[in-house]
Amino acid sequence: MLKVVGASWLQTRISTYILIAVALLGIGAIILGEFGHVENDGTYSATVSWNHKGGYRIDFWGQGNDLTNLRLNAARAYYKTSIFKSGWSIIEIETSSKYPDAVQAYAAGLLEGSLTWQLIHHHWHNTVNVVCKKWANDCQKLMRFLRENTAIVREHAELLAATDPFWHMVRLFYIQLDGLEAGWRFAVRRSLQTVEMDSEHFLWLAMAPDLLDHARALNDSDFRRDHAKSMIFLKNLSRDGSPLVAIGHHTAAPYAKMLRLLKKYTFGYHTLPISKSVVAPVPGRSIVMSSYPGALSSHDEFYLTQGQNRELVIAGTPLITVNRGLWNLTNAKDQVMSSARIMAANRLAIDGHSWFRSMSLQAGADAVRQWVVLQPRGSIVWLVEQLPGIVRAADISKQYADDGIFWSTGEARLRETTSVDESDKYEGDVTKNELITRLKKNVTTMERFKKFMRGCSHEEVTVENEDQAWIQSYRGDLTKPAVPFGIIDAKIILADANGVESFEAVSGPSRLNSREPFRWSKSFPNVSHIGQPDVFDFDNIIPLWVWT
Repeated sequence: MLKVVGASWLQTRISTYILIAVALLGIGAIILGEFGHVENDGTYSATVSWNHKGGYRIDFWGQGNDLTNLRLNAARAYYKTSIFKSGWSIIEIETSSKYPDAVQAYAAGLLEGSLTWQLIHHHWHNTVNVVCKKWANDCQKLMRFLRENTAIVREHAELLAATDPFWHMVRLFYIQLDGLEAGWRFAVRRSLQTVEMDSEHFLWLAMAPDLLDHARALNDSDFRRDHAKSMIFLKNLSRDGSPLVAIGHHTAAPYAKMLRLLKKYTFGYHTLPISKSVVAPVPGRSIVMSSYPGALSSHDEFYLTQGQNRELVIAGTPLITVNRGLWNLTNAKDQVMSSARIMAANRLAIDGHSWFRSMSLQAGADAVRQWVVLQPRGSIVWLVEQLPGIVRAADISKQYADDGIFWSTGEARLRETTSVDESDKYEGDVTKNELITRLKKNVTTMERFKKFMRGCSHEEVTVENEDQAWIQSYRGDLTKPAVPFGIIDAKIILADANGVESFEAVSGPSRLNSREPFRWSKSFPNVSHIGQPDVFDFDNIIPLWVWT
């Protein structure tokens, strides 16, 4: 402490305390100015304006706003910090079609990066930072790949976007990612924080679904692939009047990834950049998805796309493959990563077949996925399977109509993909499977469907095969030895011939047979889980979106 000339030590000390207090109040005012008052509703809103001369401007409106009357400008967003209440935080972003598509994309990224900057940093620390400390050499290889791949793909996109809708969407994906990184850095500066993330870290968060597959292609990678399985469950349900279709989806992932976001993007994009001629809006104007901080796609691979009086429900799961020779087919440096390719397909598709066509534009990409695409209004179901160098699809609407059920944890079904994989699986009548037969008989109502998705008791739905029952509710914390990996959620969409009726989700590991809820402090206190609740004991939530 420096003594003020002419003052006593007591006066100097008091003056110093006053200066410190004023500084702390100033910092608090900046933070509250950005995020509002903590005693309010926990829903923060912001808008972005843009013009040719001044560029982009973010305005933060704090909490407690009438969101329906929030000015749109180039883009608007709200972010609800509710993970400790429901297991999910929520962000909704809308952009204006009056602005160039590139402006919309960058503005949307600015809003998401600035509003969710703390979540992004927590998620990065729990996943990327922890992994790269353990596998530094593999991380360096993957980040070098991300830099090289991004440079090549962005160059292609700049050359082709003016005339090719697919490449226009890819270009917008990367522009949105640029905005997200810029928004994150802007918010960090405003909050007077010293945290740092590299540009490659934002690429990692955005492209995370591909990275395990790319790590396998490196051959010398030590990255671990766990055996718990994601699941897709499609079922006709009984109801008076029109029949119902329920589609459910599980995600199997490390528990460190349970910092979750439900997102809705409603973007005024066009199929090509706006010019003097009239350009059509994209069919998939609105996309709802379960997602993660820093991600611009689902990563769970569960989407609801809406626009122009149509909806598509897209659900994906890793495709099981035992043929390591397939990885020799990859030439990934010039391939569009799956996150960008999927979002392009989501926005351009009008049905399951056109979604498959967009996904097939780069068949050499080394994603390994199985997809179910449901078109509720026409009761049309497509099955799409991807392996390195091959993407195949089949309209299974008739089979589904006859059986009333589709259930998969990633086993290949189509003849072309099963033959490429050199497995013993074959395309056949799924009703011959004993488990499918039992599910068809017992899961007949929405309540039973929900219970099954959360690992219901065997009294409610009899499943004699314990291995199959375990798949739907696998909890690595209950195994010996315990591992921080398992099923981390369930999402359900209910639809009929008039379209989608509801979307609901539940976060966290299942409580199969009334077991204790997952608790970090009991199971894995030393595993990084910054920003997550200690206990995951949440009910299903139905997000109520503000803007249509």
